[in-house]
Amino acid sequence: MDFTQVHAQLAQARAGLVDYISRLPEQEPRVLTWNIVSAASVALLVYWTGLIIYRLTLHPLARFPGPFLCRISDLQQCYYEAILNGKFIEQLPKYHRKYGPIVRINPNEVHIDDPAVFHEIYKQNTPFTKDPKSYGLGVSQAMAFTSPVEKHRVKRQALDPAFSKRRVNMMEDGLYEELEKVFDRIDGYEKRDEEVPISELYYCYTGDIISRYLFGKSLGLISAPDFLERAEQMRSFTRGVWISIHFQFIRDTMLAMPRWITSFLNDAWVKVLWFCEDLAKNAIANFDAAESSEKLSKPGQETIFDRLLSDNDRRRQKGQEAHPLTFRELADESVAILNAGTEPTATMMVYATYFFLRYPEVQERILKELSTVQRDEKGRLPLVKVESLPYFTGFVRETLRYVPLVPGRLPRVVPKGGLYVPAARDTIPEGAVVGIDHMPLHWNQDIFERPSEFDPGRWLGEAGKELNHWLLSFSKGRTDCIGKNLAYAEMHLVLANLFSRYQLELTPGSDEAMVWLDRVIVHPAKNLRIKVRARNLEAVA
Repeated sequence: MDFTQVHAQLAQARAGLVDYISRLPEQEPRVLTWNIVSAASVALLVYWTGLIIYRLTLHPLARFPGPFLCRISDLQQCYYEAILNGKFIEQLPKYHRKYGPIVRINPNEVHIDDPAVFHEIYKQNTPFTKDPKSYGLGVSQAMAFTSPVEKHRVKRQALDPAFSKRRVNMMEDGLYEELEKVFDRIDGYEKRDEEVPISELYYCYTGDIISRYLFGKSLGLISAPDFLERAEQMRSFTRGVWISIHFQFIRDTMLAMPRWITSFLNDAWVKVLWFCEDLAKNAIANFDAAESSEKLSKPGQETIFDRLLSDNDRRRQKGQEAHPLTFRELADESVAILNAGTEPTATMMVYATYFFLRYPEVQERILKELSTVQRDEKGRLPLVKVESLPYFTGFVRETLRYVPLVPGRLPRVVPKGGLYVPAARDTIPEGAVVGIDHMPLHWNQDIFERPSEFDPGRWLGEAGKELNHWLLSFSKGRTDCIGKNLAYAEMHLVLANLFSRYQLELTPGSDEAMVWLDRVIVHPAKNLRIKVRARNLEAVA
């Protein structure tokens, strides 16, 4: 059959369809409805059948193995992530044992089990970009959720100075001010002989610190009478993260609704978003370029709002293309920074506290090392001295290794030229989405000797320095965590002063509480509770 015959048959079919549609109004309503439903059902069946056949045979990823349902749709992934709330990560090792180092986990994405390609994907000048579908959390204008390379680079350049090591060190007094409020809370629990809600105190502490960074003022979470409730609000961003990723329209719909309607939903995440939107509106309305420039000229006084709102003037002065900051960009950046600066660091401090108490030999060695540090005139352990302690620093890093901040994958889009995977001796084509889980790499016995042991000593010496290449909690490359310097400072300062100031004790049920869940970032099953008793600092020093 030649193309002329095919064309004639298509024209005949089209004419018949037009004639059928033209006679629809003449039919009885019941018959008309039935015919429309039947036609739509047949069309849908034909469409899905064709799509399934395409995905199994002609799709660029068709040759890669995987569970049948994963190869034809994202239903299996959605079930384990959104319905079972983060259980997909538990299925991936099973898939790799069955199908090999490359597994197709949805029609457009493959999962890789090969450490050799990790640093190719997540390197400093990587051409791999973030998969937009995997970062649809309602704050698409924030730097952390920006996919285009150049757009991300411009936003990152504006924010990098605010999170430099030098800038973090200038915040040390502020870090201590908020920490003293935490200790006041702990002292109250000790006097009442009550269990200390240490998880909530950590969440409030990191929330107050990042708000100082963001707009120059603490949120006052630690001192609030309802600080326990506020701590839970600060954790709300990741609670429904899988629903947000797989059903983006739900959160988009909520954001599009008037506030008086969504207020009835009592969604904590939406309330955090409203709060940040109000901050952004006030910041834009009250922005004074001259005053902000003066702050920027005085290191340590500028806020992230100052830096973002002043970035346009700085770009003009350098002869660069100006990019006026919109309200949506400032609001989204506020939400992203507030949440990224709160729960992840607090969660790592929770696990560090648990490991400190879970392993007595580690605790003994840490306390011995901390006792060598000279306290300042206020009885505090200075940050710079704590950060120079080799074993304690190794303890912080081992916590980040043992329970990686992001246990799963960070999906990336393969650039032109594809990605060669040595373990499979195959190349993943351009445009495919790929990812590698962090947890298996942190527990890979070819990288970390005896990975199931909690051993801070593995980070000592030259061998320990080499392992830093594989510490992935803050990711790697140009899209790594911008706040890692602040997170390290908070962990060192808070944990060192807490451990040396109080005798701590786990409460019943702690082991069960620390079972981790995958909410994109690691999430303890329950909040940690501890008992405390103040130490004699003079005896410790």
